[in-house]
Amino acid sequence: MPKFEIQVFESPEYAPHRFPPVAYNATIWDLSHLDSFAFKCDLGLRCPVTVLVMFSCHCFSHSFSRDERARAEIPEAEIYDDGRERRILDPVRYALSKDLLRDLVVTLSERPIVVADERQPNFMTLEKTHTDGTASLYAVFFEVEKDRARRQRLILRVQSAYLLERGLNKRQRQAKKVAFKTLLRATYEGRKIRP
Repeated sequence: MPKFEIQVFESPEYAPHRFPPVAYNATIWDLSHLDSFAFKCDLGLRCPVTVLVMFSCHCFSHSFSRDERARAEIPEAEIYDDGRERRILDPVRYALSKDLLRDLVVTLSERPIVVADERQPNFMTLEKTHTDGTASLYAVFFEVEKDRARRQRLILRVQSAYLLERGLNKRQRQAKKVAFKTLLRATYEGRKIRP
């Protein structure tokens, strides 16, 4: 297994992506736990590869289609707009991201990873949580690509993270697994993960 060294970049060249704090029902959400960060990973190449981790707003918001309310019933103060899309602030996603997400990403080398969608490709890992005495599955969906601007760097984008309310679907249960190191090396070498 690769050894990960977490390293927050302070150089302007590696300025982290940051979400500004947001207000939700008179509470300020500090989103600094979703600041981008990087770690180094030994993939058995000539030198270590840097993996830059970035998070999307989907980690603390959900789509309009996932909301039970009619569009007109959703207060404007609950809508998050990042300039590309509008979504609804989600207190459950926010709390889980604050409690679990960063540690989950840091420990990807120790977790089972499944190929969530071979066409994109994107990947998923799970964490079992206990809410109100019941077991729940917190799913983290991510993609990895080679950085076109910098050599020896990969970009891992956490696309979304949320509770799977109905558990795993059939495709997710049958999806093939891949080791994190295998996934990173294949991406770095421009190879696809084969089913």
